[in-house]
Amino acid sequence: MASIKKRAGNKAEGKGVWQAQFYVFNPATGRQDKQVRKSTGIEVAGPTAEKKALSKAIEFERAHQGVMQAGTDRAQRAKAILAEAVSDIERETFNGASARKYLAKLLEAATGEVMMAYTLETWSVEWLRRKSRDSSKATMARYKGHADAFLDWLGPERRKKPLESITGQDVRLWQESLTDAGRAGKTVLSYIKDIGAIFRAAIREGLISFNPCGNVMGDINTDDSQERKPFTLPEVAKLIESAPTPEWSGLILAAAFTGLRLGDAARLSWESVDLQAKRITLVPSKTKRKKREVRIPIQPDLLAFFESVPIHSDQPDAPVFPKLAETPVNTSNGLSASFVAIMEAAKVDRGKPSRVIQEGESRGKGRITYERGFHSLRHTFTSWLRNAGVSEEDRMALTGHSTRESHQIYSHADEAALREAVGKLPSIRGK
Repeated sequence: MASIKKRAGNKAEGKGVWQAQFYVFNPATGRQDKQVRKSTGIEVAGPTAEKKALSKAIEFERAHQGVMQAGTDRAQRAKAILAEAVSDIERETFNGASARKYLAKLLEAATGEVMMAYTLETWSVEWLRRKSRDSSKATMARYKGHADAFLDWLGPERRKKPLESITGQDVRLWQESLTDAGRAGKTVLSYIKDIGAIFRAAIREGLISFNPCGNVMGDINTDDSQERKPFTLPEVAKLIESAPTPEWSGLILAAAFTGLRLGDAARLSWESVDLQAKRITLVPSKTKRKKREVRIPIQPDLLAFFESVPIHSDQPDAPVFPKLAETPVNTSNGLSASFVAIMEAAKVDRGKPSRVIQEGESRGKGRITYERGFHSLRHTFTSWLRNAGVSEEDRMALTGHSTRESHQIYSHADEAALREAVGKLPSIRGK
């Protein structure tokens, strides 16, 4: 039972205080023989001081015994869990899964906290769910495609292993398999970066402590990647003339004089086209999350096309190219494939392929890209601006490029200067 004892104070402290002392359970001996001494904070002087000090000592003892009792219960549960683990070790059935199972049990027994356990498959699903909240459909399609490719490469058993079981060697072997399948260096790097993002998110959550993609990305050679090349002015004119429909002619013209990517150009709405101000204003899908808006003055040839198009809808968000806006981009019958057919009809060379298909090689061995395609119109727009002497700053503002972050933050392009820049572009009509 708790007792009290006088503890003399020094000259600076003045009067002494009552000290409580009692015994508690000692794990080392298994008996109630560990003494605890603790000041009650009650001065020795005073008629009721001793009684108050004893009450305080009893209160201390009860509180400490309550904590120790709870601790003892937890300790007993922990001992039972460890004994079960030792039994598995003796039976030689203890493995990584067992270790995680017992660690989770110990954490719950000690703190009541449930340990989250993810496999690569379940964490990938969760990561994709979170990313879908602020990423475009095209970006999500890429994320999911890359995640599925890694999971498929791992196989049905490995993909269900714990997240932390994936090693740098696993990622390196996958990277080598992508390269051996004929994918270009930049494509392989894109795969590894996206998988690395999955692991970086897991590190931020405290689920793992190591990103297995970290050391692999720096070793990927991108020198073999296909370099895009622009079209010449006569080639753009041929493409427009060979287009199968007026919508396609307008789409090619719009891409050549705005630098918009295929999806953005095809889905351009009248809401973004201000014919009175002669300006196109929109947020490209690639920078939608950052809400980076681009403003492009309308070149005279393009303005003439817009003014020639009858608007059959009172809705401001109606598409400029209604039929093409409903057509997917990258399917076998999509916009990209249709543009290839237009190039062939116009006898405009696609340039060198990223690789040559060897005799007997499977067609599935990596996608083949060419130096020129629809995206070359974006390169064409930038090249025309550069050749016309337009400054890099104005070119970046017109194309929405963000390679120089400081430029985006501190520099604001003047609209009059941008209009003058577009005015320097050549005319398809030759006027």
